[in-house]
Amino acid sequence: MKRLPNIALSDEELYSIIENNKFDYGGEAIVCSNNNPHTLYKIFVHPGTEIPDIMSDNKLRKIEWLFQHELDDTVRPISTLSNRGYLIGFEMTFDEDDVALINATLTPEEKVYYLHESADILRRFSSFDITYGDVKDDNVLINKKTKKAKFCDVDNMRIGSLPIDIMGHGLIDYYDATQTIDEKADAFMHNLLLLEQLKYHNLSHRAILNRLRTNPIMPEFPEEAEKILTSLLPPEKFQGEYAISYIKRR
Repeated sequence: MKRLPNIALSDEELYSIIENNKFDYGGEAIVCSNNNPHTLYKIFVHPGTEIPDIMSDNKLRKIEWLFQHELDDTVRPISTLSNRGYLIGFEMTFDEDDVALINATLTPEEKVYYLHESADILRRFSSFDITYGDVKDDNVLINKKTKKAKFCDVDNMRIGSLPIDIMGHGLIDYYDATQTIDEKADAFMHNLLLLEQLKYHNLSHRAILNRLRTNPIMPEFPEEAEKILTSLLPPEKFQGEYAISYIKRR
């Protein structure tokens, strides 16, 4: 079994990285660049601040699992980060040619292509007893050189008995209705992503669900896809199908 390495950061190093190397923000962490152009640091912080926080045991166990199994189609953890003896984050792989779907300029045909790619990845995750959960446009990375997609924010997904840490609005609605997070949850969330990409541009998951309640007719989609999309409400009756399966790659 491979041992997960650790990088110990001094106070000076840690706060210099946070102050000068910010790359992205998340709900519970700051992502920073470092002196390795092929990796990024994810540093957990207290909500609403830039004050480092201790990484939970749940996240650590998921990071360790991912390090051991080298799951395809994701960014990969390669070491933990510590400060004063406490684990405060991890180092992960980075490809400078990757761009988040939310920031990508794509044709409708390219959007359909990457929706197929991301759905295929989620199906593969389920074979490892993994539910990604927070399927949204800022967590899907696409690489226009390789035409490959991958998922980031890997420490938040469910792996076996290790639960999701934070749920977004769409996933909360699914969980409130079903009281479970299973492989159907990923299909549910991917269908919301499809609607955001192909119909309701830039609307939140909750706003999309509200639109479905008031106007479930979507003739622009193939009949089978429309049936799946209109079946998202109520979530407890959703059967777990991916609408993208019925939209042809162009």
